[in-house]
Amino acid sequence: MKAEIVATGTEILLGQTLNTSTHFLTGKLSELGIEVDYHTTVGDNSQRLEKVIRQGIERSDLLIVTGGTGPTADDLSKELIGKVLGLEMVLDPASLQRIEDYYALHGSPMPEADKKQAYFPEGAQILPNAQGTAPGFIIRKDAKIVILLPGPPQEMEPMFMDYVWRYLERVAQADTQRMYVRVIKVVGLGESELEEKLGDLLGKDNPSIALLCKHSEMHIRVVVRGNADKADEILEETELEIRRRLGDKVFGVNEDTMLQLVSESLKKMGLTIATAESCTGGLLGATLTQLPGSSDFYLGGVVSYSNALKESFLGVNPNTLERYGAVSAETALEMAAGIRERTHSDLGVSITGIAGPGGGSKEKPVGLVYIGLATPEGTQAQKFQFQGERESIRQHTVQAALDWVRRYMLNIERSL
Repeated sequence: MKAEIVATGTEILLGQTLNTSTHFLTGKLSELGIEVDYHTTVGDNSQRLEKVIRQGIERSDLLIVTGGTGPTADDLSKELIGKVLGLEMVLDPASLQRIEDYYALHGSPMPEADKKQAYFPEGAQILPNAQGTAPGFIIRKDAKIVILLPGPPQEMEPMFMDYVWRYLERVAQADTQRMYVRVIKVVGLGESELEEKLGDLLGKDNPSIALLCKHSEMHIRVVVRGNADKADEILEETELEIRRRLGDKVFGVNEDTMLQLVSESLKKMGLTIATAESCTGGLLGATLTQLPGSSDFYLGGVVSYSNALKESFLGVNPNTLERYGAVSAETALEMAAGIRERTHSDLGVSITGIAGPGGGSKEKPVGLVYIGLATPEGTQAQKFQFQGERESIRQHTVQAALDWVRRYMLNIERSL
């Protein structure tokens, strides 16, 4: 099944409204194994909108249109869908009653113009709107499915989840050649490195593999078309091969996040962690406390921006700072050991670096970061050179620190 999403509204084209609905719908259709081939945005112009609807019905099996369901003259979607499909507009008394009840509940009579919202193309399955007055609908004609939803996300999303999801789930289950997707998440490798390691797997039709650049990580999207059993077998084989080639650089699949995996691992092993940060300004600590239950493993942290605080709070030797500087492996080692000792945590993580845009030099350029990890087995430090703006460098640093903790925990689990 090939799908197309059409977002209507001149305000979207003018940049006054962010088109979040298309993003939401594409994600939900992908979960159902329905492939979206086209995103189209069109303004409130009857000729252009009719052309877009006609084109969408011709080239796609499923067309979802958002917007144009209201009572005003520029709300054109319903009438134009009916016109393209050759269907008469008919009044639905139940929808009219719901609209009248909506206004009565708010203590005012229904404007005559709102009656327009109770008309639908003949044969439409009407979708009630619990958040507003404009219903949506589903029409299936000549093996084509057209769905109209309200434009406002606060109305569109509940209507989709309450009615459209179940409908499309049944349709997708009947489609023996549906699309199945698995996203494999990677850290510490760039697009070129992945292409080199996975080159012979790329460029195939089934499975098809795409490399997606995300902030602080890479995603490998594997798409298989076919029946459920065969698709699952191909996805499993492909994931195993990718993991064999990339090793611990693969940290999760689909909805997994680095933070989630680190948090679950620390809880499972019953270990605690504390942080000492300089250039990230507490961002690692803030990240570790994003998920509920972080108090089970996160004891706290210190933001030691100045050398004086590195000495007094963390016990960094003044000679270390004078000889090697605040941004150095030696300082990162002592920061990590210091925070672990003072908090009595199992793990101590330190970060010191140059986030920019100023403060860099030839010897220590912007983006240079040292991360330290203190554990019962000892203390180590790693050097990183990140690129980008200040916030990007900080985010990359936090991801790298979490990944080091993740890999440390993996090694413990393997040794048990």
